[in-house]
Amino acid sequence: MRQEEKARGTGPVLLVVAGLAGAALWWWQSGAGGAAVPAAEERGEGPAQAIAASLPEVRPELVLNPRFADRAAIAGTVRDPQGQPVAGAQVCATTHANELATKDKERPSCAKTERDGHYRIEGLFPVRYAVLASAAGFAPGKYFHGEGASRRDWIDLRPKMEAQGIDIALQDGGVEIHGFVKDLSGGPVEGAQVAADATFTWTAADGSFSAWVKEGSVWVSASAEGYAMGNEEGGAPGHEFELFLTPEAVLIGKVVRAGEGGEPVEGAQVTAVAGNWGFMPKSAYTDANGEFRIEGLEPGAYKPRAEADDALGLAKEQVILGLGETSASIVIEAHPAFTVEGKIVTEGGGSCDDGTVVIRDSAQGREAWMSVQSDGVVRKRGVLPGDYQVEARCRGFVSAERYERVKVVDKSVTGLRWDVSKGQSIRGVVVLASGKPAPKMHLEASLKPDPSQPRAHQTANVWGPETDAQGRFELAGLLPGTYELSVDSWGRQATPAKPTIVEVPKGKDATGVRIELPATGEVRGSVRDPKGNPISAAKIAASDGVHWQFENSKDDGTFHFPSLAGGDYRITARLGWWGETMRAPGTSDDDVQGERAEVREGKVATVKLVVESASGRISGVVRDEDGGPVADAFIEATRESDSAAKSAGSGIRQGRWGDFLEKPNLTDQDGKFTLERLPTGKHTLRAHRKGGGEGIVEHVELGSDVVVTIASAGRMSGTVNVRGGAVPDEFTIVATDETTGFHRSDQFYRTGGAWSLPELPPGQYKVSVSAGPGTAEVQASMSAGKDTTGVRIELAPKVTVRGTVVDTEGKPIAGLNVYVAAPGTWSGSGGDEDKRYVTDEQGRFELLNSPTGKVEVNVTPRSWASDEFSWTTVPVTLSADAAVTELAPIKVARKRVKGGEATGYLGIKLKEPEPGADPLTRQLIVAHVRPGSPAATAGVQLGDQITSVDGQDVTGANFYLYETLTEVLEGTTLTLGLANGKSASVTAGKAP
Repeated sequence: MRQEEKARGTGPVLLVVAGLAGAALWWWQSGAGGAAVPAAEERGEGPAQAIAASLPEVRPELVLNPRFADRAAIAGTVRDPQGQPVAGAQVCATTHANELATKDKERPSCAKTERDGHYRIEGLFPVRYAVLASAAGFAPGKYFHGEGASRRDWIDLRPKMEAQGIDIALQDGGVEIHGFVKDLSGGPVEGAQVAADATFTWTAADGSFSAWVKEGSVWVSASAEGYAMGNEEGGAPGHEFELFLTPEAVLIGKVVRAGEGGEPVEGAQVTAVAGNWGFMPKSAYTDANGEFRIEGLEPGAYKPRAEADDALGLAKEQVILGLGETSASIVIEAHPAFTVEGKIVTEGGGSCDDGTVVIRDSAQGREAWMSVQSDGVVRKRGVLPGDYQVEARCRGFVSAERYERVKVVDKSVTGLRWDVSKGQSIRGVVVLASGKPAPKMHLEASLKPDPSQPRAHQTANVWGPETDAQGRFELAGLLPGTYELSVDSWGRQATPAKPTIVEVPKGKDATGVRIELPATGEVRGSVRDPKGNPISAAKIAASDGVHWQFENSKDDGTFHFPSLAGGDYRITARLGWWGETMRAPGTSDDDVQGERAEVREGKVATVKLVVESASGRISGVVRDEDGGPVADAFIEATRESDSAAKSAGSGIRQGRWGDFLEKPNLTDQDGKFTLERLPTGKHTLRAHRKGGGEGIVEHVELGSDVVVTIASAGRMSGTVNVRGGAVPDEFTIVATDETTGFHRSDQFYRTGGAWSLPELPPGQYKVSVSAGPGTAEVQASMSAGKDTTGVRIELAPKVTVRGTVVDTEGKPIAGLNVYVAAPGTWSGSGGDEDKRYVTDEQGRFELLNSPTGKVEVNVTPRSWASDEFSWTTVPVTLSADAAVTELAPIKVARKRVKGGEATGYLGIKLKEPEPGADPLTRQLIVAHVRPGSPAATAGVQLGDQITSVDGQDVTGANFYLYETLTEVLEGTTLTLGLANGKSASVTAGKAP
């Protein structure tokens, strides 16, 4: 991986992914609320299987919600790693079952073990639960049952069920963490629930807590009555956690049937859909009066969506919730809709317990996901009439090439059956370099496509359960073919750089596969400022160009990577997942940062990072347009990069990423604030009411006392219609201010084409609309405190797109997925049963119902582990004037660096495009050349425009080829063509 010269930086992307993985870690560990991440199976051309679809003549009977069913109980024993019972251990049952309201599943049911290690938990809903145990001196344990592909980490309960033998083994290696939960004023929150690494605990009167977890980075979240959730990531042990809770916002309302009378709808699930970014949407069920109450929300914009057995409704406008605010009662009118229900049936007649069904009406742009519930049924309520394509997946089984479409007309569709077959398996073991078993490893099998059958039915990617205590694994549900097996440890253990190749012959399983993890060494170090003060809670990255791992510095500034594969690593630090890499004193963001560490087997390397100070302060006051103080404003500071590659205003846009992961800073009653622990440099400050309105001040020096004025927000509204005057029943609006990075999306249903977006800050907006009949994009401006009304948007019809994918030599490429994406919509990905979106032997593809205007054509390999091609995004303008558009051949560059190989270094940074710039006219301008680098030696200079790489045009719409063409091995010579008519021969070197 190159460290500087990419047109689009990859390092921050990896950090983003790792940050989101951390945010999802507790959810993943504490209970699968349905199916795990589905395998990306693909079905190809061929005759449809004779799968019968039952179309009943009457409405389905209402299914009893598990909230009202008889409760269940579980019991078992907790033991230590040597098999001895553990007294006083805490055992908790937790669920994420969609059948329950959020409030019913946020608090786990827990019990303590007796002297003989036995426990019993009563009063459980008859749904799917994960069961977790923790005790002082141990790492937490989790209940597992089954072996191989049948290994599960949950239990499905039934009404009145008495589940015995739910035994759990604790693990060695536990460490204790400590912390405090506070409100935004700094006061303690007593009785807050804290979740960390499959452990639950509750705060004392002073807000303190402690918990035993596994050593390493841990994600900790806290919730309490009257508050929204707070979270923090840190190293365990050695970091004192401090979690701040925001007063909750509450959404209340009523669901009624549309039309005269307004009969209340009982039992509808109402979900608060966030208008921008949000984790784990919260939901509630309506009572006999149709009323609902959704608590624990962050301030922000929400659209309530109601789904019932026979109805679907959306609020007419987003609800803007301020800090600690309870909304006025919202009335949601629910229109007629239906239920789709069925079962995934495994070979032999059993019921799939871990699967998903996706129904998709590509003509209307609709898609619905259904996970197998605890009763073995997949069920989706609130389905609108349509002709739905079906994709059914079951972990460990092979899906049919095609399933009969589900046609919803004027009644619900139940009794459906989707058959899956057994397929074949890969079984083996993962071991450490010492030969000891490696438990808790995650494996993925990726099928290498057969070039002679580019559209053939295939299982592209299959995930298996994690390895057991003996390191054993089984990946089931495979078709014959050649597979690449990859191992992932969630960053806690070095894994092989290259996948293991396994051949699965027809009619026979592959057994005896042995994957040995690489021999490892350690890196221990510290990160301090020039005065020797420790930098705590910094995100530390270690990379050798192939492997990446992340850890957190402790409060004393130290950090530890216990398992790195041998090699030469660069160690860097940053504050927050989205912050810029911390600089050494006297350097800039264009200099190479961090220190080198040589990792050798069984050895400990040491590193001392000296970085800019992170003890700066900025104070100030937030005022409204009339000069009055704003007492409920959140304020964030983002250090501005001094890189020559950055475009204007980058600090504004970057500051929007990840504020949900950072400590909230709220103004006091006088509008005053103080921001601390800021790194050296200038900062962009953004003050905002999360319900609407914001103010931005750029280039703020440390030590400053500033005034941030929040400009009044306004409402943008208008109408949407199809050419000819008809209005769509449903459509999606996406409004984006590309200069500031502000983004808001919303969905509308049965509004007569009317739409409105409340509380938008002033700015220049790109407003994108998507609906079944078509798409459109317009520009609209917002002035402070004024509404923008009458924005009329006429949808251009969707079109059929045809084209050819070729390599840089013009040869057709078979077996690549192609789809078109625009804000709020896409086409082609899984939307065509006959695989027309997969390129054939001539590289040809055809996409139905494609959006028009300025769009992106995405070309991806069917296998994620492809060593031949990577994800390619091509900007294109599609006209709606013709029903069928033939694109010019789309060039895709072949990878020059394979998986497990380090990328050579050029020493170039390119200028980022200005926000809103037309990608079709993109120019690759050299913004920085590192002194002494291969590019500098070859004569590349600041301001040069690169027009070609090895003769391939990279100007304008072809700019996307640059990244793949310049990712080469060390020692490879590239010829860079320049706009001045000269060329430069650059030989890639080793990354510094």
